[in-house]
Amino acid sequence: MKKGFTLIELLVVLVIISLVSAFVAPRIVAPIGNLQLKTASKKIAGAMRYSRSLAVSEKESRVCFFDFDNQQVSIFLGSAFDSGEPEDVFKNGPAEVRYDLPEGVLLKKAVSGDIDVESGIFHVIFFANGSASGGEILLTNDRGRSSSIQIDFITGMVALAKPNHIG
Repeated sequence: MKKGFTLIELLVVLVIISLVSAFVAPRIVAPIGNLQLKTASKKIAGAMRYSRSLAVSEKESRVCFFDFDNQQVSIFLGSAFDSGEPEDVFKNGPAEVRYDLPEGVLLKKAVSGDIDVESGIFHVIFFANGSASGGEILLTNDRGRSSSIQIDFITGMVALAKPNHIG
């Protein structure tokens, strides 16, 4: 007598594997998009903390630009703007740090006082005394999650707020 599996037994096992995969795969893939948002937020906040640190230690301001059109963050030495228009330096000047946001993560909005930016360029200045121009940057992903980076204008401290769903 030959031992083995029948075709029906093999098909039943394949159907069970496909059903389990259909339910498990979305649970594995979904956190990856949220992880990209979290990572991007931490990288931007880290770059801004580094900028503040450099501004204080080197006694020279730093300017962080948030380019909503190109989904990019750039950090420049404050004195770079003494010789030209900020727009020209931003487009052509050498950045100390440049970070392209990963696919699926977007700069959604930036707020500072009365200024509310959703396109174009927004900037935050870190001064040599440790203070900053302040503001809040909102990042989102394609799954409806968001993350907020807040910059205190008095202390220049950069903090991440907990992500939430966009309504």
